Amino acid sequence: MTIDRRGFLTSSAALVAMGTAISMPASAGKVSVATAMPSALFGPKKTVRGKKGLAVVGHPVAAGIAVDILAEGGNACDAALAAALAQTVLEPHLTSLTGCFSMLYRQADGVAHYLNANVNAPKAPLHGLTSADIATGRGVAVPGFWAGVEAAHGRFGTRPLKRLLAPAIELAETGVRLDPFLWGELFARQGTIGRSAAGRRIFMTDNVLPLPGTLLRQREAGKLLTRLGEEGSRYFYHGAFAEKFCRIVGDAGGVLTPDDFAGYAVRWDKPLEGSYRGYEILAATPPDTGGLHFIESLNMLEQLDLQRYGPPTQSVETLEAMMTVAREVLTAGARYGDPAHYPLPLDILLSKDYATMRYELARSAVPLPLAGQTPPPGSCHLTIVDGAGNIASVLHSTLSVPWVNGLFVDGVSICGAGGHFLRTMPAPGGRVSVMLGPNIILRQGKPVLASGSPSTSLVQTIVQNTIQILDFGDSIENSVRVPRFGGLSDTMPNALWIEDDMQPQARTAFRAKGFQFDVVNPWSFVMGSFEGIHFLKDGMAEACGDPRRTSIALAVN
Repeated sequence: MTIDRRGFLTSSAALVAMGTAISMPASAGKVSVATAMPSALFGPKKTVRGKKGLAVVGHPVAAGIAVDILAEGGNACDAALAAALAQTVLEPHLTSLTGCFSMLYRQADGVAHYLNANVNAPKAPLHGLTSADIATGRGVAVPGFWAGVEAAHGRFGTRPLKRLLAPAIELAETGVRLDPFLWGELFARQGTIGRSAAGRRIFMTDNVLPLPGTLLRQREAGKLLTRLGEEGSRYFYHGAFAEKFCRIVGDAGGVLTPDDFAGYAVRWDKPLEGSYRGYEILAATPPDTGGLHFIESLNMLEQLDLQRYGPPTQSVETLEAMMTVAREVLTAGARYGDPAHYPLPLDILLSKDYATMRYELARSAVPLPLAGQTPPPGSCHLTIVDGAGNIASVLHSTLSVPWVNGLFVDGVSICGAGGHFLRTMPAPGGRVSVMLGPNIILRQGKPVLASGSPSTSLVQTIVQNTIQILDFGDSIENSVRVPRFGGLSDTMPNALWIEDDMQPQARTAFRAKGFQFDVVNPWSFVMGSFEGIHFLKDGMAEACGDPRRTSIALAVN
């Protein structure tokens, strides 16, 4: 039983969608197109366990590709790269070759690395940038995705890059079925997509959107992926692609130049380190600030006897404490820039003593107005462990509303990632500061939990699931299903998202204390998707797809 890579349900995919735990055999993804509904579905899934390799990925077809790579002997990096590349074709509403790529990688020998391949600002200043500019060429940044793929593969990859590109190329050329999530985003953004000949050529044959379940071919993107397999950065950063990209962006009012592309470089950093109740934490390093916010949050929550209070879904005290902490890190984090250009006192921010004082000050005052502007939710996160014990936690993203500017080059969208510049403006040519949160938690040097999430609610999602699992001993399946609160609402100023079934009886009292809420449906996609792997004492690893999005966990037999 297998999953068809083109997005249809075959027998095993149907079982997954209905919540049945399965493992993926080595032959996964090699069957012909079936005639069933697309397999990328929202809703509850069951836990999957394995010792030979495990992947939890935001799309079931990409998860199958990751497990294919693991089953043939590839490592966690190989699997993550193949899956991420495939997601640029499967989920073009969430990620793109012109977006970002960041990876926390812990080798089986315990050595850990953080790769920042996020986007850069143009070297030319963006004076007076506003939210209206994000729909123009002025909101475009220098892409980091492809440089990140090359850098990760060059350091950790064991399979030829062409092998890792092959599934994405096949999907682009032979087509993927329009699953409900992708079709819904296409429908919502058809006015932007359809205003250019390039957008219509990709997504609107005969000037209309195809129906859900229709086969979508992206042959131009397939040709780009094929060329990258041959020429790589010589084409993307130092050749005709950069020239075309900058010409299209310039015609739309942007200031990017081929020199911006030629000067792009990834960053290899030491992962940020922290601790929580005897656990060790490895996390994303600023200017990817989600890891810092994650450790800051746990440092403050460590002051409380959460087990006495109870989980946030049941305890008013715990929920209030967690929301107080969330508001504090989100408000302060709006001021954090790139440490390469702006001072960022990590020794203070990560201090336990500072966390104690900070929490007491935060809880003793009316909540501060939430600071900063953040684009609406998007992105892809995937977490993978191979049979040897290498772990990859990866976020890649458009960093914007899907197709926000309606610009395309070589069959792929040009990301409007400059929305993040409105929150913290980088120095000219500098790296963007974004809340990305790949993390790995260990106990006496052994992995316990590796995770991450997409969406502007990713920090809150990671914190809440970590607390559920570590403090309250919850299963990962139950943890992803319980109600949550999230990050900054994009429609209600000064408000946090909260799911309707998260302690509704307590919210009136919280509002009296200065908290504001944007109430959304249970299992809302604005909460992101906890893509976590829990490592058990018997050597088994387990994962469960989050019902809020289309993620699936699969294991190697």
